[in-house]
Order: sequence, then C-alpha cells, then structure tokens
Amino acid sequence: MPVHISDSAIFGNSWATPELRAWFDDTALVAGWVEVMGALAETQAEFGLIPAEVGGQLAQACKTVILDEAFFTEAREDFERTNHSLLGLIRAVQRRCPGDSGEWLCYGATVQDITDTHTARILVKVRSVFQTQLKDITEMLCDLANHYRDVPMCGRTHGQPGLPITFGFKVAGWLDEMQRHQQRLEELGKRLNVGQLAGGVGSLSSFGLQGLALQKHFFDKLKLATPAISWTASRDRLAEWLNLLALITATADRIGHEVYNLQRPEIGELSEGFTLGTVGSITMPQKRNPEISEHLGTLARQVRHQAAHMMENLVHDHERDGRSWKGEWAILPGASLATGKSLALLYDLLSHLEVKVERMMDNLLATKGFVQAEALMLKLAPKLGKQSAHSLVYSIAMDAADQVVPLREAVLAEPRIVAVLGMDEIEQLFELSRGTGCCAEMVDCVSSQTNAYPCEMAERVEKSSD
Repeated sequence: MPVHISDSAIFGNSWATPELRAWFDDTALVAGWVEVMGALAETQAEFGLIPAEVGGQLAQACKTVILDEAFFTEAREDFERTNHSLLGLIRAVQRRCPGDSGEWLCYGATVQDITDTHTARILVKVRSVFQTQLKDITEMLCDLANHYRDVPMCGRTHGQPGLPITFGFKVAGWLDEMQRHQQRLEELGKRLNVGQLAGGVGSLSSFGLQGLALQKHFFDKLKLATPAISWTASRDRLAEWLNLLALITATADRIGHEVYNLQRPEIGELSEGFTLGTVGSITMPQKRNPEISEHLGTLARQVRHQAAHMMENLVHDHERDGRSWKGEWAILPGASLATGKSLALLYDLLSHLEVKVERMMDNLLATKGFVQAEALMLKLAPKLGKQSAHSLVYSIAMDAADQVVPLREAVLAEPRIVAVLGMDEIEQLFELSRGTGCCAEMVDCVSSQTNAYPCEMAERVEKSSD
C-alpha cells in the first residue's frame, strides 16, 4: 500500500508526472544525498581537511554504492536504533567504503548541509521543468485569446449576467496572470539556487580558517551559488517557492473552475474535450464530467495547505530547529509533484478546449437586452444626471423583468427615454457588437507581451455545437 497517493500503482499519474516522481522517490533522494557526501569528501581532500587518498576513496564509493534492499534495510534499522536522521545512512555508506575511509564521511558536516544542498539541486531542476510548462501554457493561452479576440459572450458578476465581454478578453486575463508567474519563477532562480554548508551552528568552525573558500569550491562542484551567510534557520527561500507554487496552481484552478461552470448544460459555452471511452459516472451513463477542471481544484487545495505549512516553518528556535526544518521533507515533494501535474493537466485542458461560440451568443440574447442597461444609463446620465438615470433605468428594468418583457421593448415604450434619446439611438444601444468596451484592445496589449504572439491557430478548429 503506497504511503502517498502519488505513489499509487493505479492513481499515481493523476497526482504526479512520471518525470518529477522519479526525482522525488526514495531511491533518488538517498542517491542525491550520497552524491553530495561524495562531492564534500572530494572537496575536503583538496583542501587538506581529510587525507587525499581518503577523499578519492570516499568519492568513488559514493559514486558506485548500490542502493539495494540490503542498503535500505541497514539504513532503516540504524535510523530506528539511533533515532538520528542521517546516521543510519552514513553508516550504511561507511560499510561500503574501503578500509577505514568511511571514518571521514561527512567530516564536520551536519544533516542539513547534506539535505539542504540536495534540495536546492532538485528544486533547480524542477523549476526548469515548470518554466517550460508555463511557456507552453502561455503560448496556448495567447493562441486562444487572439483567436477569440472579438467573440462576444456574457460577462458575469456574482454568478449573474452583467455586461458583454469577449471570450478573448477572458482568456487574456488568464494569460496575463500566467505571465506574472513566469516572471516570478525567473526572479526566484537566483534565490533558490543556493547550497548549504554550515556546520553545527552555521559558523563553519569545523572547516577551519579556509571554511569559506572550501564552501565556495564545494558549491562550484555542484553548480550552486554560495550564500552570504548560513541559512539553517532562514527558510524564506523555500517558503517563497511553496507560495509561488500555490499561486501557480491557484491560477490553474481558477481557469479550471471557469470551464467547470461554463460547461454546465444550462450555460454550455465551454467544454473539456471528450474522448470516446471516458466514463463520467458508473450509475448515470450520460454524464460528461469536467474531470480535469475538478482535479485542478483538488491539486491546488493540496498545494495551498502545504504552502501554509511552510509558512509555519519560518519560525525557528535559535540556529536550528528540527520541528520546522523536518516538515519540509514531507511538503516540498508533495507540492512540487502536485504543481507539475497541475500544469500538465492545464495544458491538456486548453489543448482540447471546446469553445461554443454560437451558445455564447445565444446566452447573450437570452438576457433580453438587460446586459445593455448600463450603456443606456450612461447615455442618459449627461442629460438626466447619473443618479436619476440609474433610478429610471432600474425602475424600467425591474418592471420588464417582472413582466418577462425584453428591456429594449420596455425602453422603446417609455416616453421619458424616447424623448431624450430618440428611437435610432436606443436601437444602436441594443446592438451587442457595440457593447464590449475595450476588451479587444486589452487582448492585444496582453498578447504583445508574449514571445509567441501572434500564435498559430491552424490546428485548433472552433467547435460550435449546442
């Protein structure tokens, strides 16, 4: 039975992508730690902190150690016997080192030196994957925004029809948000790509006067930046990472939630692409459920809770606090895996999104002109005053709604409005093509910020069906 759902043989691929899972599984974690130990030993030998021949032996042993069942059994049993995070692992590696070279393993280093450095290396790789995923998604959103730039639909507030917008405008809002996440991910790189070699309390005292030079050489080997000061108790870098993942997955959730709502049959403006064989319900055979959109919400909730947990970890006692730091072992992999899967699902959703243009127009027409009430009020305002115009249009609109009469018909029957505006101007106000404001221009503005603009829509054919 898997410890986490992402490890499930059945459900695992709904919670993580295979690529990212391979970087966070138990074997990869231990292999990463052992690799860091080998690089440290090699560096220490180069600085004369440990015997030169020992450094080579340890480095070679760490490169060739076989992480089989026997190794993990030894490491687990020693951990359970000592209750120390890394000692069982160190002893398991030590037994596989030639002679007494294993005595020098992790000389002067702490658990956090090994684990924090490995974490930084992994998150650098994960960040690169997310950058590629976000680039693909922003190109797809740019594509959609430009293609549907001028397609009118009902803009809604509080779940109710408000004013006309365009579908391209809605998508451009998603795109603009994702572009900011790209910027945040780019800016975070220089803060995330930092190793840890601090010693017991962060002073590097166990490495002597050459501690800082040794530290820099060690990080250069691992292609990590050197921090200005040890960060054993300063976890803001990782808190920033977790909170960025919460932002990214929340945007994916927002997009999915919009598709979820607009796929309702009574609205029917968007729909997830359907593949024959997909089953929505084992009791209701007719169901086509927005499974991807729903799961984006599930993953986002998971990440938001993990980000909140990470914020708790910012508070440490003194120079090291296991209560805070060890919590990261549970939440960093889970949040990173969920985010990678969320971005993969979002790309899939957008790639096969069905946009029902005719239904968007039908729903606008179904408002019977009430979405033009603001335009009417603003046209009357210069002549009647804004508050008076609002009261007049409100009164007419409420009466028309009660009598189930189109607003245009009710307005044309109102002498006070006809006297001020005239029949022709009223007719023009109720033309839907004139009511989307600056939506199209804002689409252009957002699209111009995307490297992929203009994008090619040749292979995505608009699907209009009721």
